[in-house]
Amino acid sequence: MDASILAPDSLFVRTLASTGPGGNDRAGALLRDPEQLSRLCSACFWASLEAEEGRVVRGSLSLCSPKAARSARAFTRAMPASVPELVALLTASPRAALAVQAGPDPAAGPEIWGLLDVERENDVRLRVAGNGILLVSRARRVLVILNRGVAAVPVAADDTSLARLVAGSLGKERFLEQHAGAAQRFSRTLATMLRQGHGGMLLIVPPEDQSWRDGVSLRYRFDEAGGRLLQHSVYAYESQLREALRDYNALRTGHVGAESIDALRERYDAVHDLHTLSDELNRRVGDLGRIDGAVVMDMDLQLHGFGAKLLYGPQEFTVTTLNAVTGELRSDVPLSALGGMRHQSAARYVNAHRDTDVFVVSQEGRLCMVSWSERTQTLAVVQNLEHFLWEYREF
Repeated sequence: MDASILAPDSLFVRTLASTGPGGNDRAGALLRDPEQLSRLCSACFWASLEAEEGRVVRGSLSLCSPKAARSARAFTRAMPASVPELVALLTASPRAALAVQAGPDPAAGPEIWGLLDVERENDVRLRVAGNGILLVSRARRVLVILNRGVAAVPVAADDTSLARLVAGSLGKERFLEQHAGAAQRFSRTLATMLRQGHGGMLLIVPPEDQSWRDGVSLRYRFDEAGGRLLQHSVYAYESQLREALRDYNALRTGHVGAESIDALRERYDAVHDLHTLSDELNRRVGDLGRIDGAVVMDMDLQLHGFGAKLLYGPQEFTVTTLNAVTGELRSDVPLSALGGMRHQSAARYVNAHRDTDVFVVSQEGRLCMVSWSERTQTLAVVQNLEHFLWEYREF
């Protein structure tokens, strides 16, 4: 096994090192040591190709030293960041990140000193995301991706920049202005669909136009109250969060008295409860994709139903594809090149109902968005979106 498959001067390792300089602890020392980073990344790559008792190896590592950790379970002795230890520990702890820092002897390589239950937002995270797939992120920004040996720095790094890339490439700038924040609202649902491994579709329809119903056969429908439960929860959370932040700024600048601290604390507790509820409801919507057929939701988060069959004609046409990692646009791509029937049915449906969008999750863990492009006047498929949802996923 070639331990140096990711050399110290490779794009992936150099990008990881550039997230420093880091602190004066051993996590910072690891970021400043390309040789140790190379060994760590190479070990993660080989671990991603392994399985433990039939279970695939997935999870994350966080570069963090014990004194900087907010909440962690430290081992009595640190473990080497070797392939066997990574396979065992990532299998045992797919949700809590492994805490990694430079070893006391640089020649021995990095060490895993414990499990992080709470990660600091600014810590550097190295994620084992699939067979031969590694990602480096910081503060929910994807910095570099290694996909089966090929490293790429994404042209978009987070939800906001990704939405701008898609809108600019497809001529949907006005749509983005009207529906700011839509990408973040759907991320948890799509992440749940990715996690369950069955694949699925999320059909997004316009709230003001019901013509989409002509092309959809809904197996299960929600009544008005049930369909708006997620909408009310998310909107209440966003509204109360804005009020809480406004009150905090007023308190910080001295525009209200100190007696408001207790009231502010109560408001933040209420905001936290609403956030937890919204996340849970989003996950439950994603679970509806476990059965065949699309989950149908409008842009205002009203849930119409699930198990939907998309109705379309036998028309053949070519599409434009946008690589969300590299920003590359390709035209005249045949439908057959998109994938199986799930992708092709989504493309045919959106081509007939151009004010809708469909997110398609494959069983292999790929995520794409099918949408009509105003700029190219063709059907467009935005690919590789799964790389931007790892921070939302729970393994």
